[in-house]
Amino acid sequence: MFINNWYAACEAADVTDQPRRVRMLGCDFVLFRDARGRACCLSDTCCHRGASLSGGKLRGGELICPQHGWEFNSAGRCIRIPAGVPKPAEPPKRARVPSYPVVERYGLLFVFLGDLDEGARPELPDLLPEFSEQDRWYCSTLSRREDVNFMRMIENYNDPCHVNYVHEFGQWLPEGVTIETQALTETYVKAFHAAWDQHGNTSPDRGLLMEYSVVGLMSRNTNHQENYPVQIVLAVVTPIDIANTQIHMLLLQPRAEVSAEEHQALVSMTEQQVMDEDREVLARTKPLLAAPVTEELIVETDLTLVQARKMTSAFGRAMGEIDVAEVSALVRERIFVIPCPGHREDPKAWIHKTVPLLPRLSSPPETRTVASESRAAH
Repeated sequence: MFINNWYAACEAADVTDQPRRVRMLGCDFVLFRDARGRACCLSDTCCHRGASLSGGKLRGGELICPQHGWEFNSAGRCIRIPAGVPKPAEPPKRARVPSYPVVERYGLLFVFLGDLDEGARPELPDLLPEFSEQDRWYCSTLSRREDVNFMRMIENYNDPCHVNYVHEFGQWLPEGVTIETQALTETYVKAFHAAWDQHGNTSPDRGLLMEYSVVGLMSRNTNHQENYPVQIVLAVVTPIDIANTQIHMLLLQPRAEVSAEEHQALVSMTEQQVMDEDREVLARTKPLLAAPVTEELIVETDLTLVQARKMTSAFGRAMGEIDVAEVSALVRERIFVIPCPGHREDPKAWIHKTVPLLPRLSSPPETRTVASESRAAH
């Protein structure tokens, strides 16, 4: 797990007039909306006595701690201490909790968990421009938690050949593919997995276009099959901790080619069967984390998932990889928080320690804005 990346915390509609607790990267956060309706994210642990701020309430867009009534604004600063200080409206400087940038994309709230300032943060790419064209596309969102490491989930969404074997619906799909990598940067890969026909021939009209961005941990699969409507799946994964992952999956189909009932049937099948089939295999895959490639017999059709694994690992080492072993050893007696931009601006004005990081092995990779190309490109 690593910092200085955008992570999908939850569906935007789930953050209303009540604080919402979310766990990411082994730490707890509270999401809420301020007086103007803007989504905000703070560390969930009060700097006073360690209470969970998500158990409190909102008043005028300010978050009230449930234990002693300390009031925090959207920047994480305590603006009022009801008792225990001479001037309740003038809290000490260290009466604050980390605050993290939030953006809304695809109906999800992405939180930047790291200490980079705005100019240095990687830009969240737009892998799903169709989301803004819902007059043309049916779009449904599925959200669920899986007891699988996040990297295993990313590899699964970039593995074209498992579909035929893992999923009942995919048994009619071709077993073999030829991979044509169309774009590859330090943080993004796009590859067309052209399906073979019965004679071993391929066609640009039959196959799976796979895209993966480390920034946001987003995987897009665009499925093109003969006599079948285009189907788009965007899977966004967020590490809850080292062994559990939050998944937000968006499914799109063209309104001109499928009915509302047909689209809902796809959504129901994905939720009730397809995601369970993936989990059944992944939860038993060893080891818990992605294995070194030297301990796996990699073949040609593993190319995209191996590229995704390597770029994610390199990005994490450069941006700041959490020392999970040290955190696990001290979690019963210490409070750790993910560093926020305020830590870089004023590193001493905090009560809670930031998560320990492993030594960085390289400089941050170059990130580029990436847009998904249209079907006409193939």
